[in-house]
Amino acid sequence: MKKELGIAIILCASLLGACNLTAEKTTEHHKSTDQTTKASNTVDERLKEPTKDEKCAFCDMKVFDAKEEMGAFTAQAIKKDGSTMFLDDIGCILNQERKDKVTYEKYVRDYNSKEWLKLDDAIIVKADIKTPMNYGYAFFKNQKSADAFIEKNKGAKVVKVSDIDEVAHKRYEMKMKKMQDMKKSDSDKKMDMHSDDNNSESHSK
Repeated sequence: MKKELGIAIILCASLLGACNLTAEKTTEHHKSTDQTTKASNTVDERLKEPTKDEKCAFCDMKVFDAKEEMGAFTAQAIKKDGSTMFLDDIGCILNQERKDKVTYEKYVRDYNSKEWLKLDDAIIVKADIKTPMNYGYAFFKNQKSADAFIEKNKGAKVVKVSDIDEVAHKRYEMKMKKMQDMKKSDSDKKMDMHSDDNNSESHSK
């Protein structure tokens, strides 16, 4: 009787030990899965979110956050020193690079989730959609979501960064020319004013 009781106790202890081991493994598995999920959602820990009064580094227009509809088109650049800056539309980030004569780490938002993703990893779709500076590009983290968007937007098509840069470059040249014309106009006005002053002095003599 004592022998049978001892065997029963040993069996129970073994079963409890096995249950505890299984539970520990299950817990560890969940922890590992949670950490993996968390890591996969973190593109870069240096990335930030725009403040309420954030302005585009290039055009000085409002930058929209993820809660706003236009926030899907906000871009973010990481400089060599690790600091970040926000741009309200994709063309502005390319033109800011052109202006600064450097290459930044460029990030855009997935059109659906509005999560950050590297521009180089994004699937870019050109469509007849309204964006902050009317560039009309949306970004997707996978082909499936890009295809679904294209199906809903007639004429939409996948493009490359170089296609965007071509459009942005033209706008940049137009902006530079406009600024030069304004400076020339201001310079001409100053010269005219100076000439008028000289004429007034000569007449008074």
